[in-house]
Amino acid sequence: MISIYPTIYHEFQCKADRCENTCCQLWTIDIDEPTAERYHTMTGPLGESLRQAITIDEEGSHFVFSKEQPMCPLLNEKGLCKVVLELGEEGLCDTCHMHPRFYKYIEDLELCGVGLSCEASVELLAKDDANRELVFTIEDDDNEFGPNERLKLENVFQLLAFDLKPTLFQYTPSPSGEYYKQLLELYKTTEPIDEAWTTQVNALSKDIDLVVTSVKSYVHQQDMSIFNKVYQYILYRQIDMLADYSLEAIIGYAKDGTEYMLMTSAIEGNPLKQIARWSQQIEYDEDNVDLLLQHYEAQLEA
Repeated sequence: MISIYPTIYHEFQCKADRCENTCCQLWTIDIDEPTAERYHTMTGPLGESLRQAITIDEEGSHFVFSKEQPMCPLLNEKGLCKVVLELGEEGLCDTCHMHPRFYKYIEDLELCGVGLSCEASVELLAKDDANRELVFTIEDDDNEFGPNERLKLENVFQLLAFDLKPTLFQYTPSPSGEYYKQLLELYKTTEPIDEAWTTQVNALSKDIDLVVTSVKSYVHQQDMSIFNKVYQYILYRQIDMLADYSLEAIIGYAKDGTEYMLMTSAIEGNPLKQIARWSQQIEYDEDNVDLLLQHYEAQLEA
């Protein structure tokens, strides 16, 4: 097995109560069966709190957050997890224990990473200002690669027998009224994570010319390296989708996602927050990912 890690992977550490945008909100968290059984039989105040927080349906047990209950009820007044405080991290369900780490498996490759929905991940990506591109470390069972070996994204694709032009791995902003109009109409078809997402997309759609002008000014004034790394990170995370979708569709998905983050950054500021919000809305909803990739495939076939 060959394992690939973005260099930020081993630096990652949850910010816990210092996080301004906790991951313990908004979405549905599936609870693995062994942990669910443990929670359902646990005694004491924590056991009671867990059972009150769990929703059970034909697919299993879940923590379901809603407009009425947007935050996990297992957070205390300081924003710390009661499960971790009482049981340690081993008391968490698999999803909570692993998040925001992800692992993708392709043949003998293990592609590891930390999701961009987490503000700590995005901050690490931005902190590495010495590199305009993603850098990866590599480990393997046979010790063919040394500890100082470093890869770029194109090298990762080469390990999968994709010998692509280096320009495909570079993000170039494309502010255009017609392009932005089409992109925003497409994003309106995604399932919104909350009302704020719908409000944001609709607000951008009201004055496309302003958005284009703002993006052009932003590109001229700001360093674009964070957006280039985000573009590459999106490509990296979706490599396994090449089993079902074309490379062109994956690139379109990454390009549009990065362009949307640039648009919102130019209008609202705070690019790190915009990156995390996009990831929460799109990247962490498998239905939205499939919807978009199917759209790009259909465009290619048209």
